[in-house]
Amino acid sequence: MSQKYERILVAIDGSYESELAFEKGVNVALRNQAELLLTHVIDTRALQSVATFDTYIYEKLEQEAKDVLSDYERQAREKGLTNVRQVIEFGNPKTLLAIDIPDKEKVDLIMVGATGLNTFERLLIGSSSEYILRHTKVDMLIVRDSEKTL
Repeated sequence: MSQKYERILVAIDGSYESELAFEKGVNVALRNQAELLLTHVIDTRALQSVATFDTYIYEKLEQEAKDVLSDYERQAREKGLTNVRQVIEFGNPKTLLAIDIPDKEKVDLIMVGATGLNTFERLLIGSSSEYILRHTKVDMLIVRDSEKTL
């Protein structure tokens, strides 16, 4: 069993928790001399209610994701990481982050922020981090805010 990670996927969704995962991901990548994959999935399930799939909506969401990931990439490079890439996909975030992207990119560690959902919300929508944990084949680290209590 390897004690060194080579490709670390950090899921970025714009939340404070994903920012914490990014910070920790940069540190883990630096210690392991690993590639950092800044990953954002545009959830197309939320767009299914749009009657006409206007390409403008998709292009706008993709550009916003690129802008956010570019800022994170800049921060990672300023901290000394040289091997940083952006991954943007469209689809179901749970399956893409748990299976598809890790397989395609040969990821060996997934880092996500802990969900901000309460128990009732998790029953209705489900927790992405819980789904990823149950279905991924690679190591996973759920980053929590040590200042918050549940």
